Amino acid sequence: MKPIRLRGKAEMEWSAEAILSLIATLVVGVVFVMMVSETISVARGTDPVTNHVRGAVRRYPRVTYAIAVLIGLLLGHFFWP
Repeated sequence: MKPIRLRGKAEMEWSAEAILSLIATLVVGVVFVMMVSETISVARGTDPVTNHVRGAVRRYPRVTYAIAVLIGLLLGHFFWP
């Protein structure tokens, strides 16, 4: 990929490791926010988000399977040597 020049600062190069690191950071951030949301929901006695997700997965199993296959295809395409 082409390096990015940032207003006279050092160039930033996009590599597979950098992209994987960004994805991992985003996933950890999303998991953290979901855990905080679950904790707040349980403390308040309301329905947590996972109950809604679980209901949607049970209601639309084919869509869930298709999303899982798509994620697997993308990961295999980008990170398979």
